[in-house]
Amino acid sequence: MLSAYQRVALAFLVVAGCGSASPPADRPGLSALLHEKKFEPREFYTGADTPEDLTPLTEAVNSAIKDVSALPDPLSKDAVRSRLAKLIDDTDSYATEDRDEVGRYAIRIWRTAGFKEESRLFPVSDDKVLAEP
Repeated sequence: MLSAYQRVALAFLVVAGCGSASPPADRPGLSALLHEKKFEPREFYTGADTPEDLTPLTEAVNSAIKDVSALPDPLSKDAVRSRLAKLIDDTDSYATEDRDEVGRYAIRIWRTAGFKEESRLFPVSDDKVLAEP
């Protein structure tokens, strides 16, 4: 029996691989986000909790960006939301500040993918997730 995450991953692969779907669009915003340095210190974020966390956190976010970029047009809100929920779940064992940063990336990916409505990834608004103390 497949776990919930295996079912999401399988659905994601089916949607991404459908031959009748439009090919992925050029998504320059997501490409720019992919190439951005991640988990770097700034005013309200000290950077990855440990040096060992930097690579897996960056890879998790970059993998989500690549997966969303590979989806066919028109982008499915449910497929994008499921992939971002997986990103959040996959990084749940990291320090609170790093999980908060992952959440900010998830919302940025959502919005960069072109969605204007709330992602519903968190019990608070997307704007509140993006806000820094």
